[in-house]
Amino acid sequence: MRARRALLLCAALLVGAAACESSLGPPRQRPAPAPDGVPALLTPGPRSSRIASYKIDARYDAVARKLDATAILTWTNTGASAVDTLPFHLYLNGFKNESTLFMRSSGGRHRGETADERAWGWIEVSSIQVGALELRPKARYVGPDETVLEVPLPAPVQPGAIVEVKLVYTAQLPRVFARTGYQGAFAMVAQWFPKIGVRVGTPGFETWHCKPFHVNTEFFADFGVYDVTLTVPQTHVVAATGVLVAAQDHDDGTRTLAYRAEDVHDFAWMIDPYMEVMSGVARVDGKDVIVRVVHRPRQRAFARRHLAAAIGAVEHFSELFVPYPWSIMTIVDPPPDAGGAGGMEYPTLVTTAGDHVLVRDGIRVPEYVTIHEVGHNWFQGILASNEVEAGYLDEGVNEWADAVVMHRMYGQKASALSWKGWSAEVFRLRRAIDRDAYRVPTPIATAAYAFVDFDGYASVTYGKTMAALRTLENVVGSQTFAEAMKRYAQTHAFQHPDGGDLLQALEATVGEDLAWFWQPAFYQPGGVDFAVRSAECNPAHAPRGVFGEGERRNLVTAAEKTGGWTCDVVVVNLGVVPVPVDVELRFADGSREVERWDARDGSRWHRFTFARSAPIVEVAIDPERKVLLAANPLDDRVRLTPNTDASWRASSRIVFWTQGLMQAVAP
Repeated sequence: MRARRALLLCAALLVGAAACESSLGPPRQRPAPAPDGVPALLTPGPRSSRIASYKIDARYDAVARKLDATAILTWTNTGASAVDTLPFHLYLNGFKNESTLFMRSSGGRHRGETADERAWGWIEVSSIQVGALELRPKARYVGPDETVLEVPLPAPVQPGAIVEVKLVYTAQLPRVFARTGYQGAFAMVAQWFPKIGVRVGTPGFETWHCKPFHVNTEFFADFGVYDVTLTVPQTHVVAATGVLVAAQDHDDGTRTLAYRAEDVHDFAWMIDPYMEVMSGVARVDGKDVIVRVVHRPRQRAFARRHLAAAIGAVEHFSELFVPYPWSIMTIVDPPPDAGGAGGMEYPTLVTTAGDHVLVRDGIRVPEYVTIHEVGHNWFQGILASNEVEAGYLDEGVNEWADAVVMHRMYGQKASALSWKGWSAEVFRLRRAIDRDAYRVPTPIATAAYAFVDFDGYASVTYGKTMAALRTLENVVGSQTFAEAMKRYAQTHAFQHPDGGDLLQALEATVGEDLAWFWQPAFYQPGGVDFAVRSAECNPAHAPRGVFGEGERRNLVTAAEKTGGWTCDVVVVNLGVVPVPVDVELRFADGSREVERWDARDGSRWHRFTFARSAPIVEVAIDPERKVLLAANPLDDRVRLTPNTDASWRASSRIVFWTQGLMQAVAP
């Protein structure tokens, strides 16, 4: 989520100060927007079980950056056991003070942004009603702070039954930080309503999943239908999840906008008096998806780039996985001084980043962020895995898919960069930037809150997962792997799949047990750590020594050489993943030979012995860099002389860094 780490961090470093809002003039009254005139879904009909649906009526105070709202939740118990309590996430309370789990786990810092101690955020629920009964006095906070509110019910909700809960609340936005809040007149309103948890577990033994808000954890919720009305100033532009179905102006200078979204698990919106809208169309299964970029005037040139990237992303992700099911895709390009809102995804609406005068056409940071966030509408929006317990199923899988889409859109060799004769490919550039993933003592398949820190979570969940999937793709073949990922998406759309579901789809398509790779790659720390342990060539000669008896006894000395060479090479894998790998041997006469070491047999080392007419001059493990999961590749490529000595280890480092740079950014 956030096109994070690596390229997004690069983008964050490039963001410069925007022109102050005063240069844009005072907010002016805007004409009421026309309804979108399209259904919420491209093809009508439920896609999900629609467990949790909301009707929300909210009024926004643009001066106080606060809203008063009423939410009516309709929740269906689809489990096999009765429910006597309902837990709700109150995410905004994570911004309430420095003692919350979110603030303690983040230290008040997130993705290069720092919380403003003068502008806290919070949410206060004043009333909770089921029927005529007021339940707020009996509700209690659970956990270390006030981000989870548990509501006891007057009577259990039996399996298959429905309960309707009315919540009245006030939400105060913080200054923009970690996905939500305001900066000047701009506001990104996200995680702004009480959101019910998710029932998980074996039928009959379900439990609630509703964890306190931690800096590493993102979001997990059930699908439903959202009908949301927002009363806002007539001077402001609004972009929101779903489609606009009605707009009505009032005499007091406010406007009420009505939105509808179907088969989504969240609802977010943006409000700003200076935004413009740029639109285009993506074609999905013969139908038009409206694609919009909402941006400030000074960002118009970048908006064109974001729009082109978003249109391509919608079309390619639809082809690779499942067709985009909604009618609209909205990209919000926040003002540069609202960087905390950039690079985040919500159903049918995402925020992007990367705008800067130095990011010229061909330097595809803005495009990458947009493609990444749009991609989340598949892995977070449609598949909706549990991001708290298995963030890699969204973030890491999406990172892999982003690179595939960028290859298709911009060409493989220049998918990340094509500028002034320089080019770079996404997988290798991503791998070169983020080398910390292999130093984190935590497996990929780890709950987000269990990582040592945010950097460790991000490195492993994003970069290492992408590298693991790309490595497996190179082993089984790109076409087979693509078919497996498509099977996974089509089978589990709108169903909250887990890691076992992904593995099952891969094995069913590949036709073999992949536990040899999956278990160590995803459930153990570390990865692949190849090294050339030894490499030596010596002049070949007839066997020396004493041969025969008596008068026929003959002494053969070293002087009797054949003119050939005998070479011995030992390669090792010091990591935990036994992945097959190619080993390239180059000889002094210009010839080369590629040998395959298939370590799936459990071996940790392999010896190659050769008799050749010329000595080896170079040994390269994985010369085409297919094993992206490989760490510490300083000893993966070595040069040697016929009588090799210890100096090859030092020279190999120079060779590695030179070739690594040229592979990542090649003219």
